[in-house]
Amino acid sequence: MVINEIQEFSKTKCKLIFEDFSSIVLYKKDLKRYSLSEGVELSDKQFKLLMEEILPYRAKSRCMKLLQSKDYTETEIRSKLRGDGYPENVIKIAVEYLYSFHYLDDARYAEAYYRSRCVRKSKKQIIMELQQKGVNKELIIDTLESVCSDSPEEDELQCISKLLAKRKYNDNEADITEREKVKAYLFRKGFQIDNINSCMRNFDWKNT
Repeated sequence: MVINEIQEFSKTKCKLIFEDFSSIVLYKKDLKRYSLSEGVELSDKQFKLLMEEILPYRAKSRCMKLLQSKDYTETEIRSKLRGDGYPENVIKIAVEYLYSFHYLDDARYAEAYYRSRCVRKSKKQIIMELQQKGVNKELIIDTLESVCSDSPEEDELQCISKLLAKRKYNDNEADITEREKVKAYLFRKGFQIDNINSCMRNFDWKNT
């Protein structure tokens, strides 16, 4: 595999572009360590070392560092690694490694995401946000069915009531403009209009 071009990637890294237009990102110190420069042809042994050992190890380490601070979805992890210049086959190795040790688990992520937001967001909105993060919709629904109560409507009513209390809403004192504003706010969050009307009717935050 011949190195056609070497480009600056960051202060410490560079991108090697090969004759087939594929590329990898290495540290600048790697160029000297492995005697790499434009026009040099990598031996099969060198290429295998980079693609099957060095880069997968670095990709795994990068993932572990990311996961130390918070959970990520598979889609988010893949996006991070692509941004770092890792090729797809190396990303695949890293992702499989994370799944094998349960460092990466979209079902666990969906459950934690729901539990941390269910008191202020509708189930519908949470599902939409998880989909935007790349979590499979069927997995989301299956996961939430196992963590939601047997009375999803009651959960939604409680959530709406908490949001109304947070906004210090008093239906007896609110004028038409305020009612419509609050109603629109809750509707945008994905709550059912019948449940919104039911909760807002005669609601007084002082009684919660």
